[in-house]
Amino acid sequence: MKEYIAETGGRYTYSDDILNLQELALSMTAIFETCSNFIISGCEISGTEITPGFVWINGKVRRFAGCNNATFPYYVYEKNNNDTVTYANEVNKRGRCNFLCSGGTSVPNVPDTVTGLVSGFIELKADYSPRFIDKFFGKYAVLLETPFAKQTVKKELVLAGKFSGDKDIESKTAVSVLNPSNGYSLKNIVKATGDASVGTYLNGLLVNEIIIKTDGTFSFIKQGQEIARISDAGLTCTHSLLTTSQTGSILMYGSNIIHSEDATDEGAININPAGYQKGGTKFRNFNVYNGKSESIPLFQVAGKAETVTANALFQVNNTGKGIVLSNKTYMKTDQRLINLIKWTDSAGETIAFAGYDTDDSFDFTCKNTLGNIIINPNGYLNIAGELKINGAGIGSIYVSQSTFNTELDKKVTAVTGKGLSTEDFTPEHKNKLDAISSGSLGGSGGGSGYALASEVREELAKKLTVSKNLSDISDKGSARGNLDVYSKTETGSTFLKISNNLLELVSLTADEINGLTPEQVLTKKAEKQTTVRNNMDAEKKGTGDLKLAKASNLSDLQDKTAALTNIGVYSKTEMDTLLAGKLPTSAAYTGVTFTQEHKTKLESIKTGIFQSEGINQSEGYVLVSAAVTQLAKKANLLLDGYNETQKTTIANNLNIYQKTAADNKFAALESLFQDYITWLTKQGKSTAEAQKVLRDKLNVPGKEDITDNYLRKDSKLSDLVMANADAQKLACQKLNAAFAPDYQTKLGDSGWLQMSNSGNGTDTSKLFIRQIGNVVCIQGIINTAKRDGNNWGGTVAVIPNLISPPRYALRVSYMNYSDDKKYNNGASFIIQGNSRQIQIYERSWYNVNTEIHFTYMT
Repeated sequence: MKEYIAETGGRYTYSDDILNLQELALSMTAIFETCSNFIISGCEISGTEITPGFVWINGKVRRFAGCNNATFPYYVYEKNNNDTVTYANEVNKRGRCNFLCSGGTSVPNVPDTVTGLVSGFIELKADYSPRFIDKFFGKYAVLLETPFAKQTVKKELVLAGKFSGDKDIESKTAVSVLNPSNGYSLKNIVKATGDASVGTYLNGLLVNEIIIKTDGTFSFIKQGQEIARISDAGLTCTHSLLTTSQTGSILMYGSNIIHSEDATDEGAININPAGYQKGGTKFRNFNVYNGKSESIPLFQVAGKAETVTANALFQVNNTGKGIVLSNKTYMKTDQRLINLIKWTDSAGETIAFAGYDTDDSFDFTCKNTLGNIIINPNGYLNIAGELKINGAGIGSIYVSQSTFNTELDKKVTAVTGKGLSTEDFTPEHKNKLDAISSGSLGGSGGGSGYALASEVREELAKKLTVSKNLSDISDKGSARGNLDVYSKTETGSTFLKISNNLLELVSLTADEINGLTPEQVLTKKAEKQTTVRNNMDAEKKGTGDLKLAKASNLSDLQDKTAALTNIGVYSKTEMDTLLAGKLPTSAAYTGVTFTQEHKTKLESIKTGIFQSEGINQSEGYVLVSAAVTQLAKKANLLLDGYNETQKTTIANNLNIYQKTAADNKFAALESLFQDYITWLTKQGKSTAEAQKVLRDKLNVPGKEDITDNYLRKDSKLSDLVMANADAQKLACQKLNAAFAPDYQTKLGDSGWLQMSNSGNGTDTSKLFIRQIGNVVCIQGIINTAKRDGNNWGGTVAVIPNLISPPRYALRVSYMNYSDDKKYNNGASFIIQGNSRQIQIYERSWYNVNTEIHFTYMT
């Protein structure tokens, strides 16, 4: 970077000096190169007003003039142009590029005249505009105050102190708490499924975690295995170790399960009141074991079978209340009331029972299918009701001793050799024998009494036998007459057989043809056939062949000519003969029918006549030849031209100028002004006076007026002559430019000064410094051996007191690799903030002339 030096005695200023200053100024904008477009300063929004300010658009600093009536969103966009200057050879070329900007409600979509690209822009909204603080500082630092809802740090951020957040702390990956001493960390992440995880990690590897799923379920994971889950269904876990646990009103502690919430005597613990998924679709059992991993429970309640099984001694100990068996469905008046105590073997087969076992009685049964039933009282067995054996009362089987003795006394004593009859012959028996008399089956029906077997056989012989199926009828003809039915012979002669196909109707019997000739036989048979056909409304065979078939469409006519004559129509040949010479259908007239109206209109058309000498004009149609004759009388003047006399007459009639008269009276367009000046000079005026008259007529200035009162654009104000400094300052204000004397006063220029030495050991003869305004530049050469102090912090130069020191620290470094590529060789030159000393830190860079350069702002 070059800096301008002006020593005493005066020096010329070269374009290179201006370029160096421009380069110095542009170098300050290099810090914005990686930033997008933003507002540097100003451009404050208040209602619809935007104040003036400076903006950074498309790599350039530009001044925005502001806007008094903005509509948002409002756009500030670049607007570049070039200024033309006169070069040494009096040739106008580009001399400056003006990087400007403008504003509006839209951005022009045409390429910029300088960049050739669509203009860059800044969008200003009523509530936000991109500014220096967020586009520049916000790019490299976390801001305490930012217009954005959030800031993004693209690399790692380490906070050595305590971090506190007044609002939510969000992370797109994870939030971790790490203990560096043992490698354990706690990490919170949100998985791709949306589930949240809080996990414990060891050296980055997951050990245990709690997963909070999107449906509200909590899963507890230990080394990849789920050990517990909390969901809508409740807590699910593989193991639970609790000293005390309460679920609802059920309290479990130690080895006890109690109902702890109900303050009444009705508190209860219900086991399996519902089944699968709290519903009633599946039964459930309740098992109690002996604690020794046995497969069979000591006590089981089977829901489906509705049984309670005790696989051990069932013992009831109470104070006299016993065991009550109750039927839950039926009352004592219903015989369906069944309650039993059963004994079964190991296969479940019943071997004994006691109780009500049937639904058709109220009997109480005790049954032993294997052996006897023994009742062994200590004293006696007292039966209060009736005692029965196999359903019969014992009184009907056995007699009392007194009854037996009484009945025994009525019997006779047995006598040897004699016996007793089985029945006594009583008077009743005698009367029955006396009443027996003989009866008869013959005659009109016999009488009362007994009939002999021979009489029965004789009468049965007169009856028909069922097994003979009426074959034993003696007179079958009388039987058919009584039943009113035909015999087979009578049926054959009375009815037609289907298999004969009505042949019986036309067949002739021998009696019918007896004495007839063959012709008479055929005639008689034909008569029979005719009678049958008439009765059936049928035609004789072959009659259909004499008629025309409908499907043949008259093609089966034997004599088509006679048929055509009979129905009165022409044949095709006759039609062709009659229509010969007539127009075909395709040539038929398809136009409008010529009506009487058309005829009347044609008759009304008359021939017209042009007016001529001695002949009056009459309306009507004329021949083409007559029209040509009349047109020839008129058109030839236009085609052949008029003579001068005719032209003059026509011009006078039309009140127009002829060409010659117009040329003499009016100026030509191409020489309009010169013709006017020539005309004025003919009137006695000089050329200058004529030109002034013309300028006054046109209200335009003359050349001298312009040169005396206006500046040339290509002169770039070089032809502007001002009387004094006040006039110059006023012109600068009009141009919104700085007045040079005032400007130079504000931007002080120290000129190039030699850097000061620090003691006798330094040499700054080739190191210089210059300050223009608040910009300072140090340039030159320093020898690393010329220093005040050692190689690690020694001073090589001092900033003169006329130059302001930097506000913040600066460094410039130079390095090279050693041959072994192991250590870096080089030097760093440092200026600490608010210090005037340039310090050196060098390694293997001793006694080397080194170019250094610093540029800073005070």
